[in-house]
Amino acid sequence: MDLSAFYSVISGINFTLLGLWWVAARERKELRDTAGRRTAYLVSLGFVIPGTVSLLSQISPETPFLWRISFAVAGIAGAIGTFLLSSAILKHLDAPILGNILRYLATAAYVLVTIVALFPRIARPLSLSGLQAEAILLSLLVFLGVQAAWVVAMTPSRAEGKAGLDHG
Repeated sequence: MDLSAFYSVISGINFTLLGLWWVAARERKELRDTAGRRTAYLVSLGFVIPGTVSLLSQISPETPFLWRISFAVAGIAGAIGTFLLSSAILKHLDAPILGNILRYLATAAYVLVTIVALFPRIARPLSLSGLQAEAILLSLLVFLGVQAAWVVAMTPSRAEGKAGLDHG
């Protein structure tokens, strides 16, 4: 597949998912307090970051400096955001499996995004260019971002679950 076409599609998908997430987050009353808004924002980063770097990678793919800097910064921001999201999920939702998957797998994938951006030759043993390796990592991150959005939108908060047990 042409990488330009891939990154074009992935950016469109991510910004579409971001819009859908905003609608879903607005409808969920648990996301209206300070902690909920922070969690909703952290979920949105899972769409904004891959979408933005996908756009930036298309500007001048023959100029490695641009995509390498944007992916390195995105990897750092994504790792921090995903770690914070996993902490929020583990603290406020009854979803320990996803919280731990995000904490260990998604955070590590974002760290790999940074490493590949800084050292693109690391992908050569796999017969991949740096942008191809980044494409694989972004695909995984988009999948995990959708899972995070689903769980945050559909899983009752710990307080809501306890209230249901008290009344049931």
